Amino acid sequence: MRLLSILFFIMFITQLVYTQPDYFNSIAENEKNTRILTSHKILENGFLLTEDLEQIWENNNWKNVTRSSYFYDLNNINYLSTTETWDTTAWVNELQTWFTYDVNGNTIEELTKIWDGGNWVNSERLLNEYDGNQNIISETHQSWDGIDWANEDATIYVFNNNLLIEVLHQSWDGSVWENVERYLYTFAGNNLTDELYQTWNSGWINSTIYLYAYDAQNNRIESVYKNWIDNSWLNIQRITNQYNSNNLIIQAFYEGWADTLWSNQGLRSSFYDNNNRIEDVWQYWHSINGWTNQQRSLFSFTTDNKLLDWTTQFWYSTQWENFSRLKSVFDSNGNEIIYAWEKWENSVWQNYIQLLFNYSPVTSADEVENILHYFDLAQNYPNPFNPSTVISYNLPVSSDVTIKVYDVLGNEVAMLVNEEKPAGSYNVQFTMNNLQLSSGIYFYQLKAGDPSTSSGQVYLETKKMTLIK
Repeated sequence: MRLLSILFFIMFITQLVYTQPDYFNSIAENEKNTRILTSHKILENGFLLTEDLEQIWENNNWKNVTRSSYFYDLNNINYLSTTETWDTTAWVNELQTWFTYDVNGNTIEELTKIWDGGNWVNSERLLNEYDGNQNIISETHQSWDGIDWANEDATIYVFNNNLLIEVLHQSWDGSVWENVERYLYTFAGNNLTDELYQTWNSGWINSTIYLYAYDAQNNRIESVYKNWIDNSWLNIQRITNQYNSNNLIIQAFYEGWADTLWSNQGLRSSFYDNNNRIEDVWQYWHSINGWTNQQRSLFSFTTDNKLLDWTTQFWYSTQWENFSRLKSVFDSNGNEIIYAWEKWENSVWQNYIQLLFNYSPVTSADEVENILHYFDLAQNYPNPFNPSTVISYNLPVSSDVTIKVYDVLGNEVAMLVNEEKPAGSYNVQFTMNNLQLSSGIYFYQLKAGDPSTSSGQVYLETKKMTLIK
């Protein structure tokens, strides 16, 4: 049992060491996702992320690593994200993700393609379903086998009164779905009290459980972690939280189970100004010296409470010494344009990794209203292109739609759309794939008419694009 206590003490210390690097990665991803996943809504500050660039500091210069670009339709919906990698001289295509939404703005498909042999090739896709309350109830992951989509794994979500009570993971064995693992959640009111994890082996087998307790203000005051061993629950770790009068956590006390009692492991103390947490101090328990400093985090914020700087320090003998820091730079519109991770070396801050963000204003509600009242065929992007490009168009009414591509002699080389579509904004991709096309000028034409009338009136517009090889 003491071995378990020692193990969880090591886990506690290890968690401290890797907190900031992990945070950089998770926040970096979140910085993009918060703008991508909600991009079908107009953001409060009126901007959308259009590009993020990751760079690493090498030989006293910033070196490109990856670049992601985000494309939006006329209604500010993010329909395409692309990722490129830097090969020392130029950007090389890596992957692209196409998003499809339902009428409620929920993502119902994420289609990922990879760059292979000079073409975009299907790789995998995620299919989502929602209930009447817009809660996601299933995610199905499929991969492309070269001919068709093949099931890989699925996640099922079960809600009760809009509270998530079960998450079930399954895998596809070629003919049926097989259980893998599940999480069961129990609530008292809106407070989560039990979080049970089970694995499947011809039946559900207990693995771990978290038990939570709350005070009268619904603050979580205790978390107990247990493992299922020899058909009974064994205590592993307990976390006890204390709060100030503003219901902000000021201490988190970590204990590990040793034989028959709880023993001290770690202590995190948090300090605040009027608006934000400005300092965290982590300590570990020493059997002789008692609580001993381990790590400290210092936070600073902008006047509108955006995280500006997070400095991590470690305790050496008698003083705190810098280790690393995360820094953000914001433009005059409040958009984060630089997110950087620096390391403390040779008594100065040294560059390490940075993300650069670019933005564009969203289309205003008035502009969207005007757009929806007329037909429109947008210029393809990118142009010139190789091997694919995206064509956007708008329909003010339900229409029979065709979009065709012609060469300079007027020969039809591709049919991109040929169906009836309701009013709205759309995007279609034109890619060479197996088309044997030479470099040069091509034309794409939108033809649309209202199927409910017999007037024969149609909207017709043609634009020019350039293919380069």
